[in-house]
Amino acid sequence: MPVWKYRSIEDMPEAWKVNRHRPLGGRIRSALSLARLAGPLAIPRGVRKFRSIEEMNADRDYYERLRVARIRERNERLRK
Repeated sequence: MPVWKYRSIEDMPEAWKVNRHRPLGGRIRSALSLARLAGPLAIPRGVRKFRSIEEMNADRDYYERLRVARIRERNERLRK
């Protein structure tokens, strides 16, 4: 994939320019709100090794159930 360098934003093609009508803070807020909709991540960081695909699937299912439980708990608190 080619890389282009421009001295200023005015040198860029019009299609590549960032939407200036919406401030950067608003774009960041909207991206973060989308991330919050997904809920908190329960999966521990780092690399995990498994002896079999079944062990890996069981681990993934455990953290998926944990995440769903956290999201449901949060939604219940918000409803009250």
